[in-house]
Amino acid sequence: LKLQFLYLIAPSLDSPCKTMPGQFARRVSESLASETGPRGFPADQGHARVAAPNQVVFGNIVIKKVYAIAIGITIILSFGLALGFLVDGKADPDHPTEHRVSSIVGWIYFMAWSISFYPQLYINWVRKSVVGMSFDFQFLNLVGFACYTVFNMAEYYNADIRTDYSIRFNDTSADPAVTKLPGVKANDVFFAVHALVLTLLTFVQIFFYERGGQKFHWAPLVATGLVVVVFATWGIYMAVHGGRVADESAPWTWLDWLLGLSTVKLAISIVKYMPQVYLNYSRKRTTGWNIWNVLLDFTGGSLSIVQMVMDCATKNDWTDISGDPVKFGLGSCSMVFDVIFMFQHYCLYAEGNRLDELLDEERAEAPKADERTKLVNDDEAVY
Repeated sequence: LKLQFLYLIAPSLDSPCKTMPGQFARRVSESLASETGPRGFPADQGHARVAAPNQVVFGNIVIKKVYAIAIGITIILSFGLALGFLVDGKADPDHPTEHRVSSIVGWIYFMAWSISFYPQLYINWVRKSVVGMSFDFQFLNLVGFACYTVFNMAEYYNADIRTDYSIRFNDTSADPAVTKLPGVKANDVFFAVHALVLTLLTFVQIFFYERGGQKFHWAPLVATGLVVVVFATWGIYMAVHGGRVADESAPWTWLDWLLGLSTVKLAISIVKYMPQVYLNYSRKRTTGWNIWNVLLDFTGGSLSIVQMVMDCATKNDWTDISGDPVKFGLGSCSMVFDVIFMFQHYCLYAEGNRLDELLDEERAEAPKADERTKLVNDDEAVY
C-alpha cells in the first residue's frame, strides 16, 4: 500500500532526464529495503530472491551485476577466440595473420549478436508476458532473418552462385590471377541460422503469453505479402526462362535474385525498429523490452563493421561492401537504433521502468504473502 501511494503521488514521468524522479525512485527502494528487507519483504521468510538494482538473478542464484557483466564478456571473448582459431576453413593464404584477426573479430561479434536474442526470450518466459515487446518488430525481424539466412547460405555454399559472383565482381584488368569470392564468412552463416531460430521462438511466444491488448498492425503484414508474391514470381520466372550462371542472354541470374533478397533484409532492418521505438514512446516505458538485447546488438553491429572494413583494407578492395551491402547496412542501422533505445531506457523513461519493476515485484510476492498469512492463521486455529 505504501508503494502504491508513493507511485500515485510520484512526479510526472513524461519529462526526460529529471533529477528529482531519479532520487524519488531510489528513496522508494531504499525505504522499502530499510524497513522490511529487500524490496519490501522480510529476508527471513523464505520468499523467492529478488534482484536489487545492482544484482542479477538466475533462479535462486543472485550475482552482482558487475560480476555478471564480467562473466558475460569473458564468455563472449573466450568463445570468439576459440572459434576464430578453430572453425574458419576458408583461409586466405596471401594474408594469413589479417585473416585470422578478422576471423576472431567475426566470431566475437557472432557471439555478441547471438547471445543478444536470449534475454528477450528469457524475460518473456519469466514474466509469461510479451507486453512491451512490439509484435510488428518481431514479425519483421523473422522475415528479415529468413531472407538473410537464404542469402548467406547460398553465397557461402552454392558453387554456381560463388562462380557468378566471381565473374561479376572480378577486376581482371587489375590482377587477372586474383579470384574474387563473396565476403560471406562461416560466422555469418551460423549467425543467420541461429538468429532465425531464436527469432522464431520469440515470435511464437506472442501466441502463448499475456499480450495486454497489443496486436499486429496491417501495414507490415500487407507489405510482407507483396514482397513474397514478387520474389516468388521472380523465382518461378528464372527457374523457367533463365538464371544460369554467366548467361548473357538471361535478364537475371540467381545472384541477382539473392542480392534482391539482401536488399529486402536491409530495408526491413531500417524500418523494423520503428514500431518498437513508437511503442516505447506511447507507453512512456521500455518495460518488457530487454536492454541487454540492445547492448549486445550494439556490440555485434560495431564489430561486424570493423570486420568488414578490416577485410577490405587488407585486400585494398572495397567491393565486399557493394557485394554484401546488407551486412554493412545491418550493422550501421542497428547501431543507430540501439543508441535510440539506450536513450529511451536510461534517460527518457528510466523512472517509469523503475516504478514498474517495483510494482511487478510487489505483485509477484503477494501470493506468497497470502500463503504465509494462511499458514499462520491455520496454526493459530490449531492452538
